[in-house]
Amino acid sequence: MIELGGSAVLADVVAVADGGRARVPDAAIEEVGRAHELTRRLSAEVPIYGRTTGVGANKSAAVVDDDAHGLRLLRSHAVDAGPELPERAVRAMLAVRLNQLCTAGSGVDPAVLRALEGMLNGNALPTVRAHASIGTGDLGALAGTALTLMGERPATGPLEPMGPWSSDSALPFISSNALTIGRTCLVVDALGRLDRAAAAVYALSFRGLDGNPSVLSPAAVRAAAAPGVDVVAERARRLLEVPAGPTGQSAVPPARIQDAFGLRAFPISQGAFTHALGVLAEQAGRVLGVAQENPLFDLAGEAVVHHGAFHQAALGLALDGCNLALAQTGPLVMSRIGMLNEPALTGLRPFLATGQVGASGLMMVEYVAASALGELRAAAQPASLGTVVLSRGAEEDASFASQAVVQAERAVAAYRTLLACELVGAVRLLRQRGVVLPAGPLNDALELAAALPADDADRDQRDDLEIAQKLLDALAWV
Repeated sequence: MIELGGSAVLADVVAVADGGRARVPDAAIEEVGRAHELTRRLSAEVPIYGRTTGVGANKSAAVVDDDAHGLRLLRSHAVDAGPELPERAVRAMLAVRLNQLCTAGSGVDPAVLRALEGMLNGNALPTVRAHASIGTGDLGALAGTALTLMGERPATGPLEPMGPWSSDSALPFISSNALTIGRTCLVVDALGRLDRAAAAVYALSFRGLDGNPSVLSPAAVRAAAAPGVDVVAERARRLLEVPAGPTGQSAVPPARIQDAFGLRAFPISQGAFTHALGVLAEQAGRVLGVAQENPLFDLAGEAVVHHGAFHQAALGLALDGCNLALAQTGPLVMSRIGMLNEPALTGLRPFLATGQVGASGLMMVEYVAASALGELRAAAQPASLGTVVLSRGAEEDASFASQAVVQAERAVAAYRTLLACELVGAVRLLRQRGVVLPAGPLNDALELAAALPADDADRDQRDDLEIAQKLLDALAWV
């Protein structure tokens, strides 16, 4: 049982997305109830956006605070289009929104929290489509969720409908970027595993090519003077069992005084990505457990705060930064794949082919890797550069963090393919060279890779890449 009481962390969101049961503590329900009563009193005393007024460009229009206003707001905002999002993304959205609501700044009816808890635990989910969000609130997805909770839209499983919502819950519930944040949590989790797996794949290539380990030495790390390099170099040192001495030399003599960038610059390039991923994880962790509804109710000061904290500029920039950092690792992966195919470096046939002269071996695997690199680069185009003016000029900018996370999801798939291509080549090289690894983490990685087919003849290699992609998650924990 995963507790979502306002202090959940990224791993909790991932666990709920993967089917874990959620629980809202009674203390959180009581606090939300107190906030709800306060907001009902304040709404009778001062104008409140979306409750006693319209929204967007209608913010100056006074309305009656009644059930009909809240229902109209939800129905009019429940608009989205495009393909349906996967169940995992929807569950992540619900987990984030439930955790946020427990911080008691929205003024929402506490019954909504129990209903969301039941929706998750019964896996009776709303249908959410791809297009609606712009980085200033996932309004369409959350309004559709509200209609599903009330029984106006079908859920994916049996769900006891709530009664009609009034305006004290309508805007407060949808005023969130929970879908974007939830998807970001899933991206961070996936990229964290691939980041660790990348070190294992690199180490296998490094050993197969007899790389020079001095690039992993403490002196080389200090010279880089960049964040993340120490973490990546330490991962590689442990896998290759390189002593942490001043030169970082190991028992295996290097084949070259100085390697190509694919081996030599890996700690710097991968370190930049590792650091950017850490920045993204930190920002996602901040926003998944904070009240950002507009308006926000300050319980201690008994005041209504109208603000723009929902504008996810920082999250969008962190996503863009992570996508860019990931894309710049791609050329070095391609460099290593090229090295694995080069007879002058391996002492073997071109493309690690066997059989007849002119056999293609891993030639087309390199083409697949290049295609994945192209996708990485396309996904790295900064979404934060975009802007839009909406609602008769009332909202004149958007962070497009929602687009940045879509691009990050594309990047995850492309990066997985790129690493799988290198893994197939590294394992084939080690096998053809007859390299025997001593007991240790790198040997553990190679034993995991035993699932890859041993037949090096020219044949259909689609299955090889699919197996290699699945192996990456296991390699992350070596």
